[in-house]
Amino acid sequence: MPDPYSHEYNEQHYRSLFTYNPDPVFTLNPAGEFVQINQAGCDLIEAEEGEILGKHYEMLVVEEDRERTRRHFEAALAGNHQRYEIRIRNMQGEILQLDILNIPIIVNGQVTGVHGQARDRTRERRTEARLRILERSVEASSSGVTIADAGVPGFPLIYVNPAFERMTGYRADDMIGSNCSILQGPDTSQAAIASIRSGLAAMREVHTALLNYRKDGSSFWNDLYIAPVRNGADEVTHFIGIQTDISDRVRQEEVLTYQASHDSLTGLPNRIYLESHLQGICRHAQARKLAPHALFIDLDGFKPINDSLGHAFGDEILSQTARRIEAALPADSTLVRFGGDEFVALVSAPEERQTINRIAELILEQFSRPFLNEDVEITLSAAIGIATGNGALDNSMLLVQQSDMAMYEAKKLGGNTWQWFNQTLDRRVQHEVALRQQLQQALATNQFELFYQPLFNNELAIIGVEALIRWNHPDRGYISPAEYIPLAERTGQILPISEWVMQEAFARAAELADMGVPAISINLSPLQFHRHNLVERLARLNVHYQLAPGQLCVEITENVFLNDPKDVIRQLREIRDLGIEVAIDDFGTGFSSLSYMRDMPVNKIKIDRTFVNGITSNTRDAAITRGTLSMARELEMSVVAEGVETEEQFRLLQQYGCTGYQGFWYSRALPLADLRTFSGALVTTAPENQCWHQSQKNRRALADCPVFSVQATGFIPG
Repeated sequence: MPDPYSHEYNEQHYRSLFTYNPDPVFTLNPAGEFVQINQAGCDLIEAEEGEILGKHYEMLVVEEDRERTRRHFEAALAGNHQRYEIRIRNMQGEILQLDILNIPIIVNGQVTGVHGQARDRTRERRTEARLRILERSVEASSSGVTIADAGVPGFPLIYVNPAFERMTGYRADDMIGSNCSILQGPDTSQAAIASIRSGLAAMREVHTALLNYRKDGSSFWNDLYIAPVRNGADEVTHFIGIQTDISDRVRQEEVLTYQASHDSLTGLPNRIYLESHLQGICRHAQARKLAPHALFIDLDGFKPINDSLGHAFGDEILSQTARRIEAALPADSTLVRFGGDEFVALVSAPEERQTINRIAELILEQFSRPFLNEDVEITLSAAIGIATGNGALDNSMLLVQQSDMAMYEAKKLGGNTWQWFNQTLDRRVQHEVALRQQLQQALATNQFELFYQPLFNNELAIIGVEALIRWNHPDRGYISPAEYIPLAERTGQILPISEWVMQEAFARAAELADMGVPAISINLSPLQFHRHNLVERLARLNVHYQLAPGQLCVEITENVFLNDPKDVIRQLREIRDLGIEVAIDDFGTGFSSLSYMRDMPVNKIKIDRTFVNGITSNTRDAAITRGTLSMARELEMSVVAEGVETEEQFRLLQQYGCTGYQGFWYSRALPLADLRTFSGALVTTAPENQCWHQSQKNRRALADCPVFSVQATGFIPG
């Protein structure tokens, strides 16, 4: 073993301390040049020892720290040890933060150099800087920040930032050692509290919004986020809470929700509110052992008020209406503006009808007094449909739908009344819904056909045919037009149906002409005159199929003149200019005035079957028929008598001067193939046997063709 007091031993001891020191160690001569540097120092500055020895320390020190470093070096040369921090730049250009210890080297009383030891504080100082930034950020944050100790029961707070103090009114001294449950109050959501407790117990994140209370008792909405903080062993040591005052946002959302669910004009709840709250209203009524009732209220004739007096005037009347209806309802009722001039009242009452009947009467009484606005006085009435909800409420909107159905029944009775929903009405509506869908299918799959009822003259020759639509349903067979045409008129489906009839009639005109049928008549719906493309469509078809003048006749009913008669007359003139004749169907049953008759561009009048049917037994019917014939002659119009069913009627009409006829006595409406056979038989039958032959044909037609005896709007089954 070496002598511990020997020079060699001491030198090795010193070199071990220098060489194997984990910290950078170096020696500088009085000129500031590196004399020695250990491997840790070389590694720090990322250089080889040969690149450093003999070089001045200032080659490493950043320029801003050189003067301060020089002062410390000179102090060390003066015999005083120094401790300071500087920044150096290693050989890769990276700036490092070092803690430097300088110790003077004294030999025989003289300072011969400076011993240096460095510690790399770069990561530590960066961490400290980051922590300072985080601390300042937390302190400056507009959100409340809290830190709770996860290792102590109740999770007491160890820190709150100034924003938390401002937000809650509680100072840090009030909160340290306590927890945020102090912010909870009577209206704080228990579900939100349970969510927080569950999250803390499970050591997981929590995000919720809840109503909290400040120190002064005022409330605010708090958007709270809690996150666990874990140590290196993945153990939760703390919880950090971020709290944001969202009271303004909540109030804004409440305003937007109110605006979305309430009518801006009347202030009443709207349809959105009704759909989202109806089930709750119904359940609340049932919990009170009462039945929920819906009263669907629709104003009678409100549209003309908007049209004539303006929407601003109409809005004021609607506001007055809402206030009057509210006044007639029980205090716990809900009144909703369903849309336009429609209101829905939800009333909880016993199932017996007397209470609701009385409320309906009170509502109608509100319309007995005139409405006044801008010195203008108007009167209104309403139709009310009533439905009661009982049993399952899975589809509570069905209650409103049923009251809506009942309201339309009240409308049919002339308005200013109320009607209850019943199952018969429900079945009818369901049938209409199904029928409407089937009509769409019929149009898509070409289930419609045209039948042709001949028009004849005094010589029993065919002078034309009327095209009548037939629906050959794949399951039900032929369906009466009386069942589906009125529905099609209400739903607007009459337009594509009419379009199909027009197209088919034009396409068959040439074939009919080859049979010896000189003209074909089609029925137009009043709706077609209000879509502004009727004349253009007829013109295109006429050009395409090249019909001769008078080969096509369009038949209209008198009610087509009810809306905008001047425009209808204009369109009829344009239709006649195309070489298409115009006939008034069911003449005498509508509302046309004689002044319109004077101006109507009409070629033909068809006397309604109700008058023809009575001419042999009713003198008034006979007089009307004679008068119509006389007027037509004076106006240079031809006449067709509809519904001729007996030879007696035919002979009497001849005496009155009629020249055109249509009816079962001659022929029912026939499919195209049967019409071809029928017209061919007429040509080959001797005149003296013609009537007998026709009666036989009629009998066969009765047996072979569907029989419909009900008149349908716009389309008359034969």
